[in-house]
Amino acid sequence: MFRTRLLLQSERLINRNPYLYGPGPVARVPTGGIGAMDPLKGLVTCAAQGLGVALTGAFFYKFFIGDPGIQKVEDYYKENPPR
Repeated sequence: MFRTRLLLQSERLINRNPYLYGPGPVARVPTGGIGAMDPLKGLVTCAAQGLGVALTGAFFYKFFIGDPGIQKVEDYYKENPPR
């Protein structure tokens, strides 16, 4: 069998370290948190937490920083009213 470059590259991709993954495809078992949940429940929890952090950040940006881009437009139209 000829060893082509593609075949040699694919052989390097295989991880032969038994202590890293164990007998199964991914045998590391998480002990707690989102990683220990069922896959769908973990995905939904992670997405909900991400959405919560994004909405909280947007709320603080909008109401405490004041959205400076909109303020510049309003200041321009106060100085230069439309005819």
